[in-house]
Amino acid sequence: RVTWGSSEFFSSYHEEDAASLPETLRSAELQRPALHTCTREAVREAFLAGACVDDLPSVESPRARDTALATLDLVCDHALGGALVCIADAKAYHQIFSAKDSNAPCVRSSDQGFMTDCLRGVHVSDARFHNVFREFTRHAHSDRWPEDHLDERARGRPKDGAFLLSTDGYRVQCSAKFLGLAPAA
Repeated sequence: RVTWGSSEFFSSYHEEDAASLPETLRSAELQRPALHTCTREAVREAFLAGACVDDLPSVESPRARDTALATLDLVCDHALGGALVCIADAKAYHQIFSAKDSNAPCVRSSDQGFMTDCLRGVHVSDARFHNVFREFTRHAHSDRWPEDHLDERARGRPKDGAFLLSTDGYRVQCSAKFLGLAPAA
């Protein structure tokens, strides 16, 4: 089964309750996310037909559709644990997360760039991507790469964060932490 949710699940602050708190300590009151569940085949058919299923957007571009289908296969066939994969135009990521304003949203690597470097130039449909993704999502007690990992750069690094993919199917950033995103109004 495949589950996704709407991004419109945040509510605004209750100012009267948070008036005495510094801005950095205020928490947003979150409503329950609108989650949808259906079969993998239903999502695949919707992508292929260009149709919209619940809040899952239709995908018009053949290239982006191929990336979405390859990502669906990646998550359903290779994830050994939880995973967050985002697909967007690379320009959109840079537009949102590359602002020079110190208060603007940004993305930081949780593993000092290990996963991003590891998947440089590797398409989401490639077996090399599948293998690395599988190991990244494999649960470990510490949620880190083992200290005896074959690749010394991975040793002890966190296995945490999202995979940001371009609509071309290549990674923009991996093991990504989102910082500074404001709740939707």
